[in-house]
Amino acid sequence: MGRIFFQERGQGRPVVLLHGFPMHQEVWNDFAPRLADTYRVITPDLPGLGKSPILPPGFSIADVAVEILNFCAEKEIHNSVVIGHSLGGYVALAMVEKNPVRFAGLGLFHSTAYADSEEKKFSRTKVVEFVNQHGAEPFTSNFIPQLFARPDHPAIPQVRKLSMQATADAVKSYTIAMRDRPEQLKTLKNFKNPTLFISGEKDGGIPVQTILTQSKLCQHPENHLLQDVAHMGMFERPEQTAAIIRDFLGKISHFKD
Repeated sequence: MGRIFFQERGQGRPVVLLHGFPMHQEVWNDFAPRLADTYRVITPDLPGLGKSPILPPGFSIADVAVEILNFCAEKEIHNSVVIGHSLGGYVALAMVEKNPVRFAGLGLFHSTAYADSEEKKFSRTKVVEFVNQHGAEPFTSNFIPQLFARPDHPAIPQVRKLSMQATADAVKSYTIAMRDRPEQLKTLKNFKNPTLFISGEKDGGIPVQTILTQSKLCQHPENHLLQDVAHMGMFERPEQTAAIIRDFLGKISHFKD
């Protein structure tokens, strides 16, 4: 225990923000304060990214979920809302699958419950081969701009810099874990509390129609499409995204009460 590095801001209902790949929790530095005046916002580094030590070789998304669940138990983070960006959404789904009663709400932020397509799996394998041959930095430095709708977005250098801190082992291990993760549609169907989807109109990796299909499976879904946004709503539409999340959190308080 005590292995996970994190930041914590504010007081109130706990909200756990899980970052994407190959980033770490500093990606939330400008965004988390938008929620922290009302909520207890916790932003952990996933194992092997940022300052949290990596798990043993061959770890899965489920293994990462167990680590974050243990962290939540250690920090007495109960009845929380977990919101995962991209990779963080895969981890959030695995956490809810393993311990749904711990969570008052779930948010998939540019993320999906579907497993990788065969085409995507092939692409992930190619990433591993590339990093084996060239190292992580050539991949991580070129990976970030394509996540934004605008190639000149002012946040790109900041996100690129923190992503380039990821080691080759972490990049390869998470790429394989994402490639091999199972679908989590059943988790969406079975979750009894509100589920939030935030997607980008211009997200090439997660088609909008697939999000609409998933949201229809949920018992209490809420779906928001960000216009002229790709995969980085916390930077591309920070005010709108924060307002969506705040409104969702407010509804959860009413739902639970």
